[in-house]
Amino acid sequence: MPSPEVDYPPPLGRPLPPPSAPAESGAGDHTPQDIAPQQVLLGAGAVAVVAAGAASLTDASSVPGLLVVLVLTVAATLGSLRAGRRGLRSSEEALASAAVVLAAVGAWSAGDGAGAPTGALLLLLAAVFAVLGLIGRSTLTWPIAAWGGGQGAVLSALTGSGLSLAPHASAVLGTAVVGVAVTLAARRAVAVVTFVTAAAWWVTGVVEGSALVWTTESTGAALAPAALMLLAAGGLLALRRRRELRSLLGPSAAVPVLAGLVTGASLAGLLQTAGLAGVLASGYLGLALATVVGAVASPEPRALLRPTGLACAAVLTGLAVAQLLGSGHWSALAALLAAAALPALVVAARQPADRPGALPIALGCLAAAALLAEADGTLAPVWAGRLLVALCLLGLGAATALRRHRVELPLTWTATGVAVLGLVHLARTGHLTGLAVGLAVVGAGYVAAGTVTDRAPVRAGGSAALVVAAWIGAAEADLGAAEAYTLPAAIVLWLYSGRRLATGASWPAWGPGLVVAFVPSVWLAVTEPDLLRLLVVVVAATLTAVAGSRWGVQAPLVVGAASLTAVALGRVVAYLPLTGLLAVGVAGAVLLAAGAAYEERRTRARAALARVTDLR
Repeated sequence: MPSPEVDYPPPLGRPLPPPSAPAESGAGDHTPQDIAPQQVLLGAGAVAVVAAGAASLTDASSVPGLLVVLVLTVAATLGSLRAGRRGLRSSEEALASAAVVLAAVGAWSAGDGAGAPTGALLLLLAAVFAVLGLIGRSTLTWPIAAWGGGQGAVLSALTGSGLSLAPHASAVLGTAVVGVAVTLAARRAVAVVTFVTAAAWWVTGVVEGSALVWTTESTGAALAPAALMLLAAGGLLALRRRRELRSLLGPSAAVPVLAGLVTGASLAGLLQTAGLAGVLASGYLGLALATVVGAVASPEPRALLRPTGLACAAVLTGLAVAQLLGSGHWSALAALLAAAALPALVVAARQPADRPGALPIALGCLAAAALLAEADGTLAPVWAGRLLVALCLLGLGAATALRRHRVELPLTWTATGVAVLGLVHLARTGHLTGLAVGLAVVGAGYVAAGTVTDRAPVRAGGSAALVVAAWIGAAEADLGAAEAYTLPAAIVLWLYSGRRLATGASWPAWGPGLVVAFVPSVWLAVTEPDLLRLLVVVVAATLTAVAGSRWGVQAPLVVGAASLTAVALGRVVAYLPLTGLLAVGVAGAVLLAAGAAYEERRTRARAALARVTDLR
């Protein structure tokens, strides 16, 4: 039989290990053994008392029944207060719950019937429960019952009242504000309950208040709902201070953004009642707010001022832009958009992490302002196109200065879009010279930017713009020579190669441009009896071949020599008669045969001489 295991004490001088913590039980791990006997008794007693009080109300508004309920309610209330002073928490809450239910039953019975003051009774009960909550501060039931009674009173007053939207929205918003205030002041358990129930009032009130301020034309009618919406937004923002509510409020940025949206909607709705001046005030107020927030607000993820202020500013300015766009006030909208570039620039200067979004927005606002000024007739299309081209160069210069940063590519793409708009405006004017100049300016800017940033696509786009500009200029000048189109293309190809002309392989760098420059001209020099072109091509080919051999560059040497040979042979083939061609062919064959025979004889003679010299 095995002996039982013995637990020996630890050696002397070694501390005893701490006892292990009991395992935490989940929300669903409670068993009937976890419930104390007094809780069972208190629950059953409360139910019995409430049932007795309800049974006494055999007839609605019967005076004896109401007296019984009143006596039971007072007794339960006094018992709850006494239990609270003695520290009997379960008894305190059970008796308070019984008193609340009995009071509600009595109020419902007394207010049942047409014209009964149910709302007034519920409001009176809410006030009584609030006073009891101040007396018995340890009881959770009193403040919850006071908040419930207040909600019931408001619902009773609104149900079937036939109120218009203004007082209805004000009542709902006022209830929401009170609920938020109670949530801020109450203890944790009460705060969670009041927050959950106040959320429905908050959402409903904001929706009704927004509908009111945006549909009325009276500033006085919109003032009260707008003020209550501001209070509701401020209260929601203040709820972030309650740690126990953060899990219910969602992500850290959700509450500030929502509060900013509501604030902006209420202010914009209130200002729009003043007409065009109010709309403009809303837009510029949003811009001023965005500028201040961008300059002073902390970019920390948990900061409240930055997301709240930017959301409010976006709504204020965005709604003003939408209204001006809908009413066709192009000049006012252009001025507003031009001013909108300022806060974007401030944000980009203060917050480098926001530059990829802020700088393209600033450039886009300026471009949109130019387009709207042109649409209003303030700016002529040709000047709008020139201004857009200048804005493109400004954005491209900023992108080049900020190369190797995240903002470079977004700003370059935005500048490209602005350039396309500007060139389209220049093309609409019908002045091809102006379009060619614009293309040349844009192309030069992109070639320079691509060279500095070492981005081949940017350099390629600029080169293409330069080629098109040269072709348009040649067509406008009515130049019929092929070289007017091939030589600019060749020069741009060499410009695209850039530093590779001196350091890279010759064929990728020099070859495309040389081929484009020489092949069409060589063909025309051979096929057309133009002495000037022939002389120019021969001289250019000779100089190119000599320069290539002098500097040791293969592509110019080969292309120049091949062009010179092609011109010479081409001219002979093109202009000699058939008999002459045959004579030349026979002479060439004879010369080749003679040369080959001569080389063979010399080879044999050298071999024979070598054998003789080998003899002793």
